[in-house]
Amino acid sequence: MQAVKSDKRARILEAAVTVFAGRGFFNATVAEIAREAGVADGTIYLYFKSKDDLLAQLFDEKMAELSASAEAALAQERSAPARLRRFIQHHLAAVEKNPELAAVLIVELRQSAQALKAAEKARLHAYLDVIAQVVRDGQQRGELDSGISPAVVKRSLFGALDELALGWLRSGRRTSLRKTAAEVAEWFVRGLLPLGQGGIGP
Repeated sequence: MQAVKSDKRARILEAAVTVFAGRGFFNATVAEIAREAGVADGTIYLYFKSKDDLLAQLFDEKMAELSASAEAALAQERSAPARLRRFIQHHLAAVEKNPELAAVLIVELRQSAQALKAAEKARLHAYLDVIAQVVRDGQQRGELDSGISPAVVKRSLFGALDELALGWLRSGRRTSLRKTAAEVAEWFVRGLLPLGQGGIGP
């Protein structure tokens, strides 16, 4: 019974991605999501309080998956600069691999005040803290400038990646995000290196 419930919930979440991406959050209806998932309308409310709650939980779950995959990718790198480059590449690769999901999490999330507020909670903070921890570790080993703030770096980097992904989605996905990731990783990481190792300095 638990497996059946988990399967239905997963189907509803995947259906929501398709419907939100295709119709937009405001225009999408619970009935459309139910139809896409192959369940009765009322079944949605067994798992989610509302359309906003569905979007918030979708964000929560997908961010947890993204954080786990990012940490696994970073574990393959030995230095802080390499880990930061890998984080940037991993994030934009995830956007390029699943543009429908990216459109929902980046564009449609902004259409729901309730979901947007929920997005400021634990999952997003945990994802940003992956960046901050890499910076702190790099500073302790002398690989990154000790004068930079991990809190500022994590917000700045995520904000830049979010804006790049948003622009890519709105432009019709005409450019290669892999190429963009390589360029951004190079100049961003270079600016965090200690002076004398490629860092910009005062």
